[in-house]
Amino acid sequence: MTLLSSDHALEVCQALVKASPADETEVTLQSEEDRFVRFSPEGPSQNGDRERHSLSIRVRLQSDAGWKEARATVGTFGETETRAALGRAMALAGAAAPDSKRLPLEGAVEIPGSAPHRPTQDHSFREKAEWIERAMARCAEADLAPAGLARTTVYSRTLVNSSGRVAEGALSRAHFSLTATPTDGTGDGGVAEQTHCDVGCIDADQVIARAVDRGRRGRNPRLLPAQEYTVVLEPLAVSSLMLFLGYAGFGAQELHERRSPLVGRIGERMFPDGLQLHDDAGSADHPGWRFDGEGTPRTRVPLIQDGAFGQPVTDARWAKMLDLPNTGHSAPQPSSAGPAPENLVMGAGMESVEQLISGVDNGLLISQFHYTNLIEPRDMILTGMTRGGTFHIQGGQVGESVCNLRFTQSLVEALTRVSGIGNRPEIVGALFDGEIVCPALRIDGFRFTSATEL
Repeated sequence: MTLLSSDHALEVCQALVKASPADETEVTLQSEEDRFVRFSPEGPSQNGDRERHSLSIRVRLQSDAGWKEARATVGTFGETETRAALGRAMALAGAAAPDSKRLPLEGAVEIPGSAPHRPTQDHSFREKAEWIERAMARCAEADLAPAGLARTTVYSRTLVNSSGRVAEGALSRAHFSLTATPTDGTGDGGVAEQTHCDVGCIDADQVIARAVDRGRRGRNPRLLPAQEYTVVLEPLAVSSLMLFLGYAGFGAQELHERRSPLVGRIGERMFPDGLQLHDDAGSADHPGWRFDGEGTPRTRVPLIQDGAFGQPVTDARWAKMLDLPNTGHSAPQPSSAGPAPENLVMGAGMESVEQLISGVDNGLLISQFHYTNLIEPRDMILTGMTRGGTFHIQGGQVGESVCNLRFTQSLVEALTRVSGIGNRPEIVGALFDGEIVCPALRIDGFRFTSATEL
């Protein structure tokens, strides 16, 4: 497959900007190549080799009462279809209510260049099948049922507006995950995964070994009482908690509406000094889009630094309203969604996972959380279940597997009780959406409220 060339994408966008009768126009074209294989105990069960395009046209009409604007989107870049989308956008903008708080579009900026990673783009189904074949063979040897996903995706994005702004970029993603579940139904499945912008950095054998080990050891779990435990959370479990700070915690709109953990806490040293969290689209191992939905360059933003909450991420509108710098975190406009971080990176600590475990007298090693949901945003009270391998830690040693437990816990409170930070960050995602670079964490007094029978 071949992504739409940057020259072609730029030509399409510029032609639509030129053809638009609106006072201001912004055109964004995103292309995607996606190759994936899902597999189950019977082998590959679903596969796709997809090329998709999304062209979005934002038009703005100036009135005495403010800007009227609307956006129309089409899944192709053919001239007939895109001109029809432009007409829809114009009609909808004419019917929109004027908004005096909207700002004029901004002009030219410098965006760091990026290109899709060619080996990731060229990774074949034969190579994915080799990963899957090895996973199925190892699971069969251990009487485990495999299920998982092998995937490579590349994206390109071009934004052009009538004020002279041009922003272009590309991303690459490779992913392999495996859940290995006892075939006799006597335990929870062991889970492992890897994600990277470079498919060559995916160690499929390591993913397989980790999932198979957890699946083997997870048989016949013991029921433990639901109470507070010291927990060692592996990166997958950390991601299910920390990503909620990105969804609902660190945006300027949430702060202004007083539904953010930042309210009244910016600059307050609440957490251990070693706890560091940034939004960083320039991360070497896990880069994100270097510009936002309005083509503004994304900046690296300290969200938790030396144990204290930092300032929120912003876009043009919220930066002006709150008298803060524009950090380049806008959603495509117009939108009711405020700015949000998309590239969370947690700083590494000094301890290996084994050292984190050795500091626990009576606690739990948790591989993953599942069905995690937000109950209350100010303190980030979350609830969810353990999954993918939960084990009792006694005297600094990992022991038998235990039945899954439900937690209800304030994330803000939990982060004040971080007693150890792992030294090996991983690129991990949550089951609902999103990715983060984070290490394992040891947290004291993590609250569990009920237990399952498995």
